[in-house]
Amino acid sequence: MTIQKLLKDTHKRARHRGSIIIIDIIFPNGKPVIKRRQCTCIVLSQALIENIANILFGDFNEPTMRLVFEVLAEVPSELAEAYRAYAAVTEGGRVVTWGIAAEGGYSSMVEKELKSGVVHVAATARAFAAITDRGRVVTWGDMRAGGNSSEMAGELASGVVKVVASKYAFAALKENGRVVTWGVADFGGDSSGVARELESGVADVVAAENAFAAIMEKKNVVTWGNSYFGGDSSTVVRELANGVVEVVAEASSFLALTEDGRVVTWGHTGCVWDSSRVARGVVKVVATQREFAALKEGGHVVTSSWIAENVKSDVVEVAATRYSFAALKVGGRVVTWGDPTFGGDSSKVAKKLAGGVVDIVAISRFKFAALKKNGQIVEWGGD
Repeated sequence: MTIQKLLKDTHKRARHRGSIIIIDIIFPNGKPVIKRRQCTCIVLSQALIENIANILFGDFNEPTMRLVFEVLAEVPSELAEAYRAYAAVTEGGRVVTWGIAAEGGYSSMVEKELKSGVVHVAATARAFAAITDRGRVVTWGDMRAGGNSSEMAGELASGVVKVVASKYAFAALKENGRVVTWGVADFGGDSSGVARELESGVADVVAAENAFAAIMEKKNVVTWGNSYFGGDSSTVVRELANGVVEVVAEASSFLALTEDGRVVTWGHTGCVWDSSRVARGVVKVVATQREFAALKEGGHVVTSSWIAENVKSDVVEVAATRYSFAALKVGGRVVTWGDPTFGGDSSKVAKKLAGGVVDIVAISRFKFAALKKNGQIVEWGGD
């Protein structure tokens, strides 16, 4: 196995975003400044590829190297965004919050639980939920929007491996394959209609703004929440009965990717993709709040509304912010499109993105970052 593939496989399971991690947040003049650096995994992989660290790692076999990468990839780093509040997880597992106090910007009531050991934070529009390294969930913010999880306290005290959020509700996946939900019922906080299906055997859970979708260990899909916006998948129940490997959500609809590279969509009729446009051969799908983009085996990108001329070939990676896309092409050039405020316009850093880029990632709902061969990090988009 190559170093690049080992790194990619490890990062697929990592809790931080791509190649860049948050090391600290400071508040000069009362405004937050997020300090970032290259992920340690990237630094190590570059050293190995460039033959700098052979003295240390030359005799390591693949299982040992995998262990090294997985330990490094467990370094937490994340920025979660509600509508008017923010929560950042630093590499030490500490959570820093700011913004509107009542919507999660003020977290003093759970300050002790957020001092260290946090590995992930999710956000509804007005509340946050953090997972600790012991699998416990800590919530704060607007009680009506998921900030109060007291009724589920027993379920959330341990064993939680993932939390996702709709606009006003959370869903937590436990290590035993069970899903627990809380928050506004119409936004998926009430999963009683599918309680039996969610009791066990869930492999993953995904959230749109008004609904949730669970991928089962048997590779079928279970949905709940607002029926008009993705909570009802009865029209495609046969297509979702088996072979599903991934589900992606935009604001009001879902897209499922199957083992044979087909896509299946459901949800708001104005947003659902005509999947016949992409047929088979899809290897990755990403979504903004408005549309999907699929990367196909031939290296071209197809979106749910149009096909950009400059992404019809040689694309190796694609990423999305809330309303824009970025594609990495063979040779290290980056192409962007969509809302300029959300990273769709990269003209200010065009020269830096013209070549030599090895990875791209959305670091917030507004902003992209690119990692270059020389270790330089290039950011563009809004605040």
